[in-house]
Amino acid sequence: MGEKVISTVVRAKNNQKFTLQNKNFTIDNANYLKRVREITLKSSSLTGIVNIGQINRSIQFESSLERDFIYLLEFNPNVKFYLEQPLEIIYEDSNGKKRKYTPDFIVEYFDGKVELIEIKYESTLLAKKEELEVKFNAARNFCMENKFDFKTITDKVIRIEKEFELFNYKFLSRYKSFYGNINIEESAFEPYNFDLDLILNKINELKKCKVIELAENCANDNDKKAEIIFLTWYLIANKLINTDLSKKLSVNSIIWVK
Repeated sequence: MGEKVISTVVRAKNNQKFTLQNKNFTIDNANYLKRVREITLKSSSLTGIVNIGQINRSIQFESSLERDFIYLLEFNPNVKFYLEQPLEIIYEDSNGKKRKYTPDFIVEYFDGKVELIEIKYESTLLAKKEELEVKFNAARNFCMENKFDFKTITDKVIRIEKEFELFNYKFLSRYKSFYGNINIEESAFEPYNFDLDLILNKINELKKCKVIELAENCANDNDKKAEIIFLTWYLIANKLINTDLSKKLSVNSIIWVK
């Protein structure tokens, strides 16, 4: 671990970059509002933005793996804030040459824990092991100095260990902001859908049931049942109805309220 961290670059709320030198980075420096690096379109990898809702802003990603990780963050109830491309760690390598490294994410949890996170394919970690280890050592030193944790998270975790959660979160993201995306003044939608009350009252009465059972208890015709199922996904996405998201969602999933 010969890499010496000499400064850290962050963005202030006025969008100006500033450098912290000979001073510990603190949670106040990580305002989670301004990334230090903008992600541009690339021909070599999938880049873009997602808008899901928890952070209430557009979130940039530099690969499909980063995009998938964002879904895991958005639906993680323990995550308080996070920011992509949050800071630059400027360090000296073992030869005394200045280099800089920008981690993919900084994440703050409700218990006060803060993590710097790098997202990488396992194949990339193996192919570029020596090159990446220099950057990661600088990040570990930075985190030790500032009582943060540094983690690398791979496709094995995101797409294999969290396979069902990822499927569910992508599915639910279509429903999560449904009403927030409707222009009430220019649409035929009522400002409030009273079927939501019907669903919540019925599931309180049933205690636990399958999604399809809830629909059958709320409606008789198939079109209305489909509407009830749609609204049930909306309520699950917004944590007003509970289910086991470690299992793949279907109309046979067991649901309940707190």
